Amino acid sequence: MRITALGTLFVIISSVPALLPQDQPPTNPATGWKREQVTDPLRGTTFSQFSLMGKFLTAPSGDSAKLPPVMIVRCIPGKNMHGKTNGKFSSGYIFVGGVLDTTVSESGNSVVKVEYRLDDGKLQPESWGRSTNFSAIFMSHPDCQLCGSGYDHFANLLYGHHLYHKENTSPQIKKVVLGVPEFLGGEIVMQFDLPDSAEVAEACGIIMHK
Repeated sequence: MRITALGTLFVIISSVPALLPQDQPPTNPATGWKREQVTDPLRGTTFSQFSLMGKFLTAPSGDSAKLPPVMIVRCIPGKNMHGKTNGKFSSGYIFVGGVLDTTVSESGNSVVKVEYRLDDGKLQPESWGRSTNFSAIFMSHPDCQLCGSGYDHFANLLYGHHLYHKENTSPQIKKVVLGVPEFLGGEIVMQFDLPDSAEVAEACGIIMHK
């Protein structure tokens, strides 16, 4: 999936109720998940898009720091997993800005080395995909074609495990601190404070019902 500069700007603007002058970073970012229905005019399909703004703890260099990081997930409505989930995770990414550094895996794929902590827990290293302009990381498995859409990455960010979350069990994660390498730079560090995420978890089929 390609994220163009115009597309990125649209995502950011649509994620904030009122972006204070557009050439300046927002001083009062929206809190909570923002939901919108999006229709693909070519394929005639509709999906739910959720976005959540974060903040930089260590910002990227240059003008990229003017826009905050944004976590975006797209989900398809409908029963799945034999009727035990109420939606399906389609894709997810985090717009970072700047130019991300990548490495080539043993299988020859370009990956971004991601490290994150959930609720101040232990550091978890993973390899994620990246956008074609190197400004975003994708919740995907570049080295595993059979590993699915990356729902397990999103499930881990929400509930601390890479599996479907059984309803009414462990509480959700409240804070995600995530670091990625910047090309010819240091490490970009972001924080996402997760509000009640039951709605997005349901819509993306993360919660499994009995």
